[in-house]
Amino acid sequence: MKFANTVCAALLGVATTVTAQPQQPQPEDQSDWVLGAFIVELDSNESPDDFYTQLARDQGIDAEHRMHLASSALFHGASIQVRNASSHDHTELFDSMKTKAQVKAVWPVRTVTLNIGKLHAQGITGRGFRIAIVDSGIGYHHPALGGCFGPGCLVETGWDLVGDDYSPPGMPKPDPDPYDNCVGHGTHVAGTIAAQLQGNEYGFTGAAPGAKLAAYRAWGCSSKATTDVLISAFLKAFDDGNDIISCSDGLLNGWSDDAWGLVSSRIVAAGVPVVISAGNDGGSGIFQASSPAGARGVTGVGAVQNAVFPVFVSEGEYSLSQKSAGGAATVTNSSATIGHYGFLAGTPAFPQETKLSLWAAMGDDLASTAGDACSPLPDDTPDLSDKLVLLHVPDSQKTRCYPIDQGENIAAKGGKYMAYIVQSNVTFEEQYIYVDGIKGVISVAPFQGARWVDALNKGMDVTVTVPSPDAPVTTLMELEDHITGGYTGEFSSWGPTWELLPKPDLTAPGGKILSTYPLPLGGYRIMTGTSMACPLVAGVLALIGEARGSLKDTNLINRLISATAEPQIWFDGTKTYPGTLAPISQQGAGMIQAYDAAFAKTILSVQSLSLNDTEHFTGSHTFSIENTGPQEATYVLGHMKTPTMYTLTPNIASSIKAGYPNPIVDAWAELRFDADSIVVPAGGSANVTVTFTAPSGGNVNATLLPVYSGYISVNSTLDNKHLVVPYLGVAGSMRSVPILQASSSFLADYGSPVAEADRVYTLPLPNLADLPVLNNPNKDPVHIPDTGKTPNMLVQPILGTRALHVDVVVVASSSSSSSSGNYLREDENSRNNSSKKTPTGRPCLGALAGYPQAYISKIEQRAFFQGLLADGTVLPVGIYRLVASALREFGDEAREEDWDVVETVPFVVKYAAAGNHTAAV
Repeated sequence: MKFANTVCAALLGVATTVTAQPQQPQPEDQSDWVLGAFIVELDSNESPDDFYTQLARDQGIDAEHRMHLASSALFHGASIQVRNASSHDHTELFDSMKTKAQVKAVWPVRTVTLNIGKLHAQGITGRGFRIAIVDSGIGYHHPALGGCFGPGCLVETGWDLVGDDYSPPGMPKPDPDPYDNCVGHGTHVAGTIAAQLQGNEYGFTGAAPGAKLAAYRAWGCSSKATTDVLISAFLKAFDDGNDIISCSDGLLNGWSDDAWGLVSSRIVAAGVPVVISAGNDGGSGIFQASSPAGARGVTGVGAVQNAVFPVFVSEGEYSLSQKSAGGAATVTNSSATIGHYGFLAGTPAFPQETKLSLWAAMGDDLASTAGDACSPLPDDTPDLSDKLVLLHVPDSQKTRCYPIDQGENIAAKGGKYMAYIVQSNVTFEEQYIYVDGIKGVISVAPFQGARWVDALNKGMDVTVTVPSPDAPVTTLMELEDHITGGYTGEFSSWGPTWELLPKPDLTAPGGKILSTYPLPLGGYRIMTGTSMACPLVAGVLALIGEARGSLKDTNLINRLISATAEPQIWFDGTKTYPGTLAPISQQGAGMIQAYDAAFAKTILSVQSLSLNDTEHFTGSHTFSIENTGPQEATYVLGHMKTPTMYTLTPNIASSIKAGYPNPIVDAWAELRFDADSIVVPAGGSANVTVTFTAPSGGNVNATLLPVYSGYISVNSTLDNKHLVVPYLGVAGSMRSVPILQASSSFLADYGSPVAEADRVYTLPLPNLADLPVLNNPNKDPVHIPDTGKTPNMLVQPILGTRALHVDVVVVASSSSSSSSGNYLREDENSRNNSSKKTPTGRPCLGALAGYPQAYISKIEQRAFFQGLLADGTVLPVGIYRLVASALREFGDEAREEDWDVVETVPFVVKYAAAGNHTAAV
């Protein structure tokens, strides 16, 4: 078990254990070797367990399994850890493994550090740059954030734009103090950027510890804001002369030119980089970009899972003692080894400090899940009342065994206390057992469970002390993420934008990040999201600015960080695909590389290429390669493909949007360069022209909108530097896909269509002095629940739309002011206002309250009829329809054929009289 302070590398997700390069390093070069850890490639028929046994038998090397390394015919082997490695000569260990007949090759496990560390080592810390954080404020009393606010402090300026009690759409109450003591998000962001070593309990620094911060508080304690507040914060941050603006927030719409995005783009054009989190809606698949992360010039940041998995745990003790024969009885040796372990308290929590003998429910085989108390325990099971029962968290989907089953079987033998070994490091979490008789549950990491089982198998007694819940010692445990670490997080939102701009721009570590938190809320927290990746990139920009002298040429900076980024392998949430890079729409250019961007000598004239769709296809692009170095350089051009993904679901009669991971089709773009390589003199530049052919053929269904992408690689033979230009396009016509369909947009009864016409709804009579939320800016615009009592149209767009109208059409009106139910059904056009029309020219009464709406994403909308038009008109008793109109992608509002129109069945509206709720007017 490893308890350790988290260093800067762990905070930034920059230290990870990975396989070495294929060539073997010289044994004497051990500066970055992980002590006692090796990667061994074995013959295909050799078992890693047999190899460990031979090492122990022949050389006395006690090795434990770190992880299995296998990919069909590509590689067969394992990563191993030699126990007590400090007592061995590392070079001798290396050599002794190499000589084994069944071993093909051996490499040391090495620590790979993102080159932020290189910049810090050269004294580049972001000094001279101030980063504006638009967020929930900053808990600047934290000692790792300087402990103060104002000139001379780390957080040297800022403004509270909302006040503690702000909850939209109420009015903000600005004040000059952006202190955060109730949300914490902005404080976490601040630590990622500029946490200091001094006063830092866990010994990490931010990405740019030499930079200054400015806090612009845009959220109150309700954690809500509005776009006008956020735009105001951006403008103030710009006017206050900040060098970088970082904001871990956004709107889920996918359009680049809404108001917030437009302001952000203008700030970037004026010389101030804007860095925005891409969003955490990765489960929705492609076309889920947010604003302003998708705006032109803005750096939209996706998130990579941290390879180091930090977790706060409670600390307990355990002892190991060897049993020895003593006549007829077994006597436990009095000498014992004391160790510490980390655990997560579950439910129920241990009521007080408890010392228990460990008993394994899985038997002798740790890897086996045949036992684990999933079935009634055998008759020879000892009394478990004074035992801590060790068992695995079950894979319930496969075994149909659930924790409640385990708890009942243990309780049946008197058991009261359970210790779970979680399935993997990344599932290290609390467990909940609701079974009579069970009084305490904890969880431990896999490596800890393995140690205890190993000790039991060697005939040792293991005694575990679980401390009192009233006074736990909390510590930080660092685990390794062997499953998702280093891959783009499943939660990280995908692009592109609806204008087909390649987004996100790049990625950075954002999964399981340790950083500062307001002191009243605990001081430190581990958080996950693109919110955590965004400030890391903002800090990196400060480092690049210090190294290069300026950030004012924002276009140049964007091109540098994109060209030098490192594309990552495709991981679909379950499986990795060695040799296949993740799509541009998930990772952009790849993971940011601070050092390479800071000192790049080759500058490309483009950041990325949008090829558009087939209707607007731009297949030929020319860009320049500038060599700012002192020597002539040769650049070799190449193509790196990424998976082509369908936007819509195949083999479905109607158009249905696909989710993560979107269906993949085996087809790619073809690229042709005017030259395979090009020589550029020192201080000179040269142009390259590339011609694209979109994927096609019998297996490509253009009606499903295949999104294809990849990288142009630009490799220098002079310094072995590898640059990339991401490209993206759609092998189909965006305009051809309907936004609305009658099958998915209708008058709704909860989530289902109202089949019958003329359903009667009795509504509260609208009160002009107290209007419903959609017409009243002083009321909180919460989502109105569908209770089945209010007519509402469920609108499920297939794609995003720039304009969504919902208009009210009267079918019949009451013949009098009574509620007799006598309606005059006349020609529809004569009953509606001839001066008010839907986008396609149909006469109507006007827009429903809350509509039209602009820049809509593909998420579900609800249009509630509350008796009001958008202009405040109260509608009389009558029979109505709702008519939804959505503008197609790349559509022209003046062209009727570019609008999709769906209408509801007619419905009857009556009003309840005030006070007695009886039908009236």
